[in-house]
Amino acid sequence: MSTIFTKIINREIPGQFIYEDDKCVAIMDKFPVVEGQSMVISKVEVDYVFNLDSDLYTHLFAVAKKIAEATDKALATERTCLVVEGFEVPHVHIKLYPIKTVGEMTSLASLISKRHEETDEILANQAALIKAAL
Repeated sequence: MSTIFTKIINREIPGQFIYEDDKCVAIMDKFPVVEGQSMVISKVEVDYVFNLDSDLYTHLFAVAKKIAEATDKALATERTCLVVEGFEVPHVHIKLYPIKTVGEMTSLASLISKRHEETDEILANQAALIKAAL
């Protein structure tokens, strides 16, 4: 059975794409805790990051770095934090959390309560800003 990420990658359900190549995509997170939150997702459905082959593992992190740098530039953030997941959706994905002011953040856990569903219009605008900074 396909994960929700595979369905987005295959354009079966909508997503706001920032980047795509033959190995992965970067999309805006529909349920962010901070403005500009995005995800880098392997096109291969693997639920545990350390089960990825070395080339794909390295590639995902290189793309995450590229997206984080573009996000910092586009949204004037001080730093983008990174978390690798595969629990809620059993499909390896790197979540990128752009933080405007590092001193205001106490922990990632403190942000979780701010999770909300974002509008497609806002996500499309954020994706366009980040793409333009790539």
